[in-house]
Amino acid sequence: MKHILTFKMALAFMLKNSLLETHNPGVKYLMNVLKLLYKANKAGKQHKVPLSTFYVEEIKGNVQPFHDVALWMQFMNTEEDVNTPAIFCRNPFLLPLDSKMAIFYFHSFVMKKVHGMFEHGDWSLIDESSPEPPTPGAAAPVFQLTLRRNHLVEDTFRQLTSADHCAFKRELLVQFKDDRKVMDVNKRDFFLHMFDELTAAESEMFMYNESETLAWFPPRPKLEQKRYFLFGVLCGMALYHHNMVHLPFPLVLFKKLVSVQPSIDDLKEFDPVVAESCRFMLDYPPDKVREMDINFTVSWGGEKVELDPKEPGKLVTGSNRKEYVDALVNYAFNTSVEGVFGAFRTGFFKVCDRDVVDFFQPEELQAVMVGQEDYDWQVFKQNTVYDGEYHAGHQNIITFWAVFEKLTAEEKKKFLLFLTGCDRVPFLGMESIKMRVAILPNASEIHLPESLTCHYLLLLPNYQRYPMERTMQARLHQAINHNRGFWKNENTD
Repeated sequence: MKHILTFKMALAFMLKNSLLETHNPGVKYLMNVLKLLYKANKAGKQHKVPLSTFYVEEIKGNVQPFHDVALWMQFMNTEEDVNTPAIFCRNPFLLPLDSKMAIFYFHSFVMKKVHGMFEHGDWSLIDESSPEPPTPGAAAPVFQLTLRRNHLVEDTFRQLTSADHCAFKRELLVQFKDDRKVMDVNKRDFFLHMFDELTAAESEMFMYNESETLAWFPPRPKLEQKRYFLFGVLCGMALYHHNMVHLPFPLVLFKKLVSVQPSIDDLKEFDPVVAESCRFMLDYPPDKVREMDINFTVSWGGEKVELDPKEPGKLVTGSNRKEYVDALVNYAFNTSVEGVFGAFRTGFFKVCDRDVVDFFQPEELQAVMVGQEDYDWQVFKQNTVYDGEYHAGHQNIITFWAVFEKLTAEEKKKFLLFLTGCDRVPFLGMESIKMRVAILPNASEIHLPESLTCHYLLLLPNYQRYPMERTMQARLHQAINHNRGFWKNENTD
């Protein structure tokens, strides 16, 4: 730990003092030493220090993401030597999560906006001296979905199936047939409702744990593999377009996307009872294990499976019990889902670049794609800003917060969904949500609050009828429990 911190501090000093270009060899030396320490830390069965210990926070603000990505692409097929510059994308273990996301955002920006420019690897078109990413002179092609609201899955899968896979990397536009406006909120609502439908039990795409809180891929799928490929495409699109989605899957899904092997901890998350029995067996006296009369079979996904087909009925003993547990974990998360998960992964990487996704640790990828549930409503209130006549001391604002604080936890999550298009907290925490509150123009006492989710803007009528708090409470409850804006009409064909 001491050596890691010493070299980290030296690298941070060079970055803070703008020595990256003037002392590039020195920066490379420090990066290479930290790489050796990182590899040594990963070599053991368990990491001696958390991988986040290697993160250099000073990278943010001192290393331009697009400049580093440009160098990374330019030298991608070049072995590192004394002539290659310091490239942080070659050492993603140094990147804190927000820096990884900045790089991911820029990379997806390039793929969406100027992919045609760089399809032959011509990264020289980037002006590396500019602090801003390049802006294309002409609008890039888009990938548009035109959908019926009550045939969302059917229409989406049909259009994805008929599309050229290259189109998946374009800017996504979503249009609904009963409303020809193309707005960013359409995209958010599309992902919200699409993933709610796909992960529901009625979709029959997944199996669920006993508590029905987590989904996983079934060993005997009822649906064709193409559906899982398209599900992967949609997951990739959600990440690519910076939309959090409802993915009630265990961490092992994200592990497998970044090539981290499943473990008994993943079994514990999905099926605590089975995992606990495995732990008990591993801790049991070796000479007593045979007396448990357990063989190499497992009930998984509604069927009984031989974990060692070459030796049916093979007994678990003190000497092979770890082999049994490893085989069980491998079957549950690898062998049994090889086809459907393989299709899902292929679809996912049709959109996202595997090399960039590999920058993330599994927990980080999960946080970015799914968000978190660390709701700090006090921070949310402190971050709020007011436009026009409204200010923190305005009577209507005081009344709003008095009503908001009386909402239940679930109602507050509904309000967050109403405001942002998602009921979960972004990976950077509540600090990253800055609500703006403005007066809803030409509104009366009967009007409900409205929101512009793409701007986190709450349009709040200036209620004045006594008792104000009762009016505010009634209108706010109506707003957050109402069918959300673009989903009012459920009978559109």
